[in-house]
Amino acid sequence: MDAFVELSAELTGFSAEELRSTGLVEQYRALADGAPEHEIIRLWYTGVWRGAIPGERAYAEGLAWKAAGVAAPGTRGPGFGSWEQRPRRSAR
Repeated sequence: MDAFVELSAELTGFSAEELRSTGLVEQYRALADGAPEHEIIRLWYTGVWRGAIPGERAYAEGLAWKAAGVAAPGTRGPGFGSWEQRPRRSAR
């Protein structure tokens, strides 16, 4: 399992701890066993495996959302009074 997490960390740019915190390591390892590296990257970032979402948490835990600093749409409310704050500007 550690080899899969370390490979995934190297491929995605997220730490092994961040990947483990998703709770999806075992499920993703079973899906990606023997798959090319680019398929593993897609799985971690999108939570989609060969056109299907492999579990209820996969979409919400997709690394694309974490990289953008936002929650996946429809997974968490923005919180009371969040409309009052201006959106963050991206660094350019």
